[in-house]
Amino acid sequence: MNLTKRAFDLRTALLIGGAALLGVAWAFFNIYQAGGTGFSRSLTPLIWAVFATPFFAFWGWLLARRAEGWLAAIVCFCIYFFGIFLGARIEGLIVGAEAAAANGHALYFQLTPTIQLIACVVVALQRAGTRGTMETATDL
Repeated sequence: MNLTKRAFDLRTALLIGGAALLGVAWAFFNIYQAGGTGFSRSLTPLIWAVFATPFFAFWGWLLARRAEGWLAAIVCFCIYFFGIFLGARIEGLIVGAEAAAANGHALYFQLTPTIQLIACVVVALQRAGTRGTMETATDL
Protein backbone atom coordinates (compact mmCIF):
# COMPACT_ATOMS: atom_id res chain seq x y z
CA MET A 1 0.00 0.00 0.00
CA ASN A 2 1.07 3.58 -0.57
CA LEU A 3 -0.01 4.89 2.79
CA THR A 4 2.24 7.26 4.63
CA LYS A 5 2.97 7.27 8.31
CA ARG A 6 3.64 10.72 9.70
CA ALA A 7 6.60 11.04 11.99
CA PHE A 8 7.11 14.13 14.12
CA ASP A 9 10.41 15.84 13.28
CA LEU A 10 11.53 17.19 16.65
CA ARG A 11 14.61 18.89 15.18
CA THR A 12 12.49 20.99 12.81
CA ALA A 13 10.04 21.92 15.55
CA LEU A 14 12.83 22.95 17.91
CA LEU A 15 14.75 24.96 15.32
CA ILE A 16 11.74 26.91 14.04
CA GLY A 17 10.01 27.24 17.41
CA GLY A 18 13.24 28.00 19.25
CA ALA A 19 14.20 30.65 16.74
CA ALA A 20 10.73 32.19 17.07
CA LEU A 21 11.16 32.25 20.86
CA LEU A 22 14.51 34.00 20.45
CA GLY A 23 12.81 36.45 18.09
CA VAL A 24 10.02 37.26 20.52
CA ALA A 25 12.59 37.69 23.31
CA TRP A 26 14.49 40.14 21.09
CA ALA A 27 11.21 41.91 20.25
CA PHE A 28 10.26 42.38 23.90
CA PHE A 29 13.80 43.45 24.77
CA ASN A 30 13.49 46.17 22.13
CA ILE A 31 10.08 47.19 23.47
CA TYR A 32 11.69 47.48 26.90
CA GLN A 33 14.56 49.52 25.43
CA ALA A 34 12.11 51.89 23.72
CA GLY A 35 10.33 52.47 27.02
CA GLY A 36 7.52 54.97 26.81
CA THR A 37 9.25 57.34 24.41
CA GLY A 38 6.89 56.67 21.50
CA PHE A 39 7.82 57.09 17.87
CA SER A 40 9.87 60.27 18.07
CA ARG A 41 13.15 58.96 19.51
CA SER A 42 12.99 55.19 19.37
CA LEU A 43 11.92 54.08 15.92
CA THR A 44 14.58 51.37 15.45
CA PRO A 45 13.64 49.33 18.56
CA LEU A 46 9.98 49.52 17.61
CA ILE A 47 10.75 48.26 14.10
CA TRP A 48 12.60 45.32 15.63
CA ALA A 49 9.63 44.74 17.93
CA VAL A 50 7.36 43.86 15.00
CA PHE A 51 10.01 42.37 12.70
CA ALA A 52 12.10 40.13 14.97
CA THR A 53 9.83 37.13 15.53
CA PRO A 54 9.16 36.17 11.89
CA PHE A 55 12.73 37.12 10.94
CA PHE A 56 14.23 34.75 13.51
CA ALA A 57 11.69 32.05 12.63
CA PHE A 58 12.73 32.33 8.98
CA TRP A 59 16.37 31.66 9.87
CA GLY A 60 15.37 28.76 12.10
CA TRP A 61 13.30 27.29 9.27
CA LEU A 62 16.18 27.74 6.86
CA LEU A 63 18.51 25.92 9.26
CA ALA A 64 16.00 23.10 9.66
CA ARG A 65 15.10 22.67 5.99
CA ARG A 66 17.27 24.51 3.50
CA ALA A 67 15.24 23.21 0.54
CA GLU A 68 12.16 25.06 1.81
CA GLY A 69 13.78 28.49 1.67
CA TRP A 70 11.22 30.12 -0.60
CA LEU A 71 8.33 28.62 1.35
CA ALA A 72 9.91 29.87 4.58
CA ALA A 73 10.33 33.36 3.14
CA ILE A 74 6.74 33.57 1.92
CA VAL A 75 5.17 32.16 5.08
CA CYS A 76 7.29 34.29 7.43
CA PHE A 77 6.50 37.40 5.39
CA CYS A 78 2.79 36.60 5.69
CA ILE A 79 3.17 36.15 9.46
CA TYR A 80 4.93 39.53 9.65
CA PHE A 81 2.46 41.29 7.36
CA PHE A 82 -0.79 39.95 8.79
CA GLY A 83 0.45 39.96 12.40
CA ILE A 84 0.85 43.73 12.17
CA PHE A 85 -2.69 44.22 10.91
CA LEU A 86 -4.18 41.82 13.43
CA GLY A 87 -2.33 43.51 16.29
CA ALA A 88 -3.54 46.93 15.18
CA ARG A 89 -7.11 45.72 14.77
CA ILE A 90 -7.24 44.07 18.18
CA GLU A 91 -5.72 47.17 19.79
CA GLY A 92 -8.33 49.34 18.10
CA LEU A 93 -11.14 47.10 19.32
CA ILE A 94 -9.88 46.91 22.90
CA VAL A 95 -8.73 50.45 23.68
CA GLY A 96 -9.86 52.58 20.74
CA ALA A 97 -7.82 54.73 18.39
CA GLU A 98 -7.57 57.82 20.59
CA ALA A 99 -6.47 55.96 23.72
CA ALA A 100 -4.03 53.84 21.70
CA ALA A 101 -2.42 56.95 20.22
CA ALA A 102 -2.28 58.60 23.63
CA ASN A 103 -0.32 55.73 25.20
CA GLY A 104 2.04 55.27 22.26
CA HIS A 105 0.33 52.10 20.98
CA ALA A 106 1.74 50.10 23.89
CA LEU A 107 -0.83 47.31 23.50
CA TYR A 108 -0.07 47.01 19.78
CA PHE A 109 3.65 46.55 20.41
CA GLN A 110 2.88 43.80 22.92
CA LEU A 111 0.17 42.07 20.89
CA THR A 112 2.02 41.92 17.58
CA PRO A 113 5.03 39.81 18.71
CA THR A 114 2.67 37.59 20.72
CA ILE A 115 0.42 36.97 17.71
CA GLN A 116 3.47 36.34 15.54
CA LEU A 117 4.88 33.88 18.08
CA ILE A 118 1.63 31.90 18.11
CA ALA A 119 1.64 31.78 14.30
CA CYS A 120 5.31 30.72 14.20
CA VAL A 121 4.74 27.93 16.72
CA VAL A 122 1.79 26.67 14.67
CA VAL A 123 3.97 26.71 11.55
CA ALA A 124 6.77 24.91 13.41
CA LEU A 125 4.41 22.17 14.51
CA GLN A 126 2.91 21.89 11.02
CA ARG A 127 6.29 21.64 9.32
CA ALA A 128 7.53 19.14 11.90
CA GLY A 129 4.65 16.84 11.06
CA THR A 130 4.97 16.93 7.28
CA ARG A 131 7.83 14.56 6.69
CA GLY A 132 6.52 11.00 6.49
CA THR A 133 7.88 7.55 5.86
CA MET A 134 6.44 4.75 3.83
CA GLU A 135 4.70 2.07 5.83
CA THR A 136 6.16 -1.38 5.66
CA ALA A 137 4.18 -4.60 5.63
CA THR A 138 4.84 -5.05 9.36
CA ASP A 139 3.21 -1.68 10.17
CA LEU A 140 -0.13 -2.73 8.70
